[in-house]
Amino acid sequence: RMIHGDYQTNGEYIEAMMKQFKLVDMREQFRDLIHEAESSGMGYEDFLVRLLAVEEEGKRGRRIEKLRQNACFEAEKRIDEIDYSFNPSLDRDRIIDLGGLGFLEACENIIIIGPPGVGKSMIATGIGMNAVSAGYKVLFANAKELIDQLYERMQEGTLRETLEKLNK
Repeated sequence: RMIHGDYQTNGEYIEAMMKQFKLVDMREQFRDLIHEAESSGMGYEDFLVRLLAVEEEGKRGRRIEKLRQNACFEAEKRIDEIDYSFNPSLDRDRIIDLGGLGFLEACENIIIIGPPGVGKSMIATGIGMNAVSAGYKVLFANAKELIDQLYERMQEGTLRETLEKLNK
């Protein structure tokens, strides 16, 4: 076995390099993956693919979690959890279509309007959760509260910065 540099073992070197390169999931799982590869007779290429897939899944999961937290959802409601029986006027097919996020790919906006209690926030959250899962940045905001916040920022002289942040 080859030991690299000032490290006592290859494992120490591997762990240090994975830490340096911020390969969090690989670092946590590489020993188990090595044992799995050795016991199953996995080839080098398959082992490398498995190792990279572990890191990819972990990074994607952490990114989605960060996007979800930054979205500021009031509650986490998914499209498939919407109860359409409480409001029969909801167009289930249209909501599911919007949940497919085609409007984002077409660079279109959607506006959900209606009186209180008809399910606007629930629908917006469901669509937003789908967008977060697809890797989009989302911000859930009550329209009145957003306008009030923008007005305050205008009075403070920081409206431009706030609008630039929202634009991202």
